[in-house]
Order: sequence, then structure tokens, then C-alpha cells
Amino acid sequence: MDLQQLNQPPAGASDAAQPPQWQLRVSKRARNLRIQVFPSGGVEIVVPERTSQATIDRFVSEHRDWIARTQQSYLRQRAGEKLLPEEIELAAVGEAFTVQYFAAARPRVRENGDNLLVFVPEESPAYVWPALQGWLKRKARRHLSAATTRLSNETGLYPERLQVRLQQTRWGSCSPSGTVSLNAAVALRTPAELRYVIIHELCHLRHMNHSRRYWSLVERFEPDYRRIDRRLSAAWDSTPLWISKAI
Repeated sequence: MDLQQLNQPPAGASDAAQPPQWQLRVSKRARNLRIQVFPSGGVEIVVPERTSQATIDRFVSEHRDWIARTQQSYLRQRAGEKLLPEEIELAAVGEAFTVQYFAAARPRVRENGDNLLVFVPEESPAYVWPALQGWLKRKARRHLSAATTRLSNETGLYPERLQVRLQQTRWGSCSPSGTVSLNAAVALRTPAELRYVIIHELCHLRHMNHSRRYWSLVERFEPDYRRIDRRLSAAWDSTPLWISKAI
């Protein structure tokens, strides 16, 4: 089932963050209904396959107040933050760009020195966010692939496959088959945080858990992992809005 609109965003949208419409996503892996509120204020309802509309409606109704409180909490935290970035710093890879917007029929992004040229039909999150996210994934893939190769050589831990995605709630993951997935948004963090995220996932190639042996292996390669991990856990609330899922 495709994404389905559940409601419309509140009126009064301005240059500051405003909650987009709610969306429904049917997941083959989901066992229970759950709600994800993104930093942008957007809401996604995830439901298992063959969930009835009546069950979905009841679930949303029961959690409507919690959703509203969570949205408002995010909006207060991000008050005044512009929906469309004027500057983007990829601190982990030592690059920064001034963002410029141009009218064009087809969304695309092009680098011109330290300028990032964004061509979109309309200057709105609906066009700009996906265009910037696509650019970030392409940009990060090269840097994260090179960093993973270096750290694999350092640790002796080699993934079967590397993916660069743009997850909304995690910096990386590792599958039992040996596929390491890294979040392109880590390119916006510090070099130390990027290094830790990769080490964290490479160590899962040996221990698919967070046991004492796992953390001992992480500490061998990153002694300061506790402090970096806490910093990354708190980083979601300050991640730029354009990284958020544009729903």
C-alpha cells in the first residue's frame, strides 16, 4: 500500500518549521501499530499488513493528544529555524556550501565550488528536501565508503556490502548477512563521530548484539566511545530539518 494522507497540516505555515501532513505506511515487518513523529513535525503511522481502517482510525484517535504534544514540543525546539537551508556544513568531511535556489522544471542539485546550486520547480520542502537528501546520499557515499575501507583495514572487520541511506532514527545498522548501512547524515557530524559510527557497525560483524564482549571490542578501537555515543544520541533533536522525512 502506498502512503496515504491522514490529515492536512495546520494553517498559518510560515518560514519557521510547520508540521506537514500525516502519512500512513504499511510495513511487512511491523507487528504492531506505531507512531513516528519527525523533528519537522511530520507524523508517520506504521501499521502491519491487513490492518483494518477501523483499527487504524481508533489507534490514531487514542494517540491524537500525544501526537499533538510531541509535534508542538519539536516546533518549540525548532522555532525560527528556516525550512530551506542557506548553508550546509559537512563537518565530518571538511566541506561547507552556501546554498542558492533557482527555478527549474526538474529538481536537481549541482556543486559549483563552495556553492550548492539547487534547481527546483518551487522553493518548498516538498521539492527542496528530497533534492538535497539525494545529493547528500550521493556525496556521502564516496566519503563513507573510503572511511569504511580505512577502518576495515584498521580493525580487520570487513562488511560483505556497504549501503549509504538516510535513516530517520539511527546512525547505522548491520545485518546478519554482513551488510553495513550508514546514515548519510553522519557527514554533518564531526570526524570523530563519523569514525565511531563506522566502528560501531563494523564491530557488529563479530557480535550481533550489545553484549559486554561487543562493547569491549568497540573500546579497543575507540576508547572514548561512551561520550561520543551520548553525543550522537542527543544529536537527533538538532539535525537540520531538511534531513527529515518530507511527508
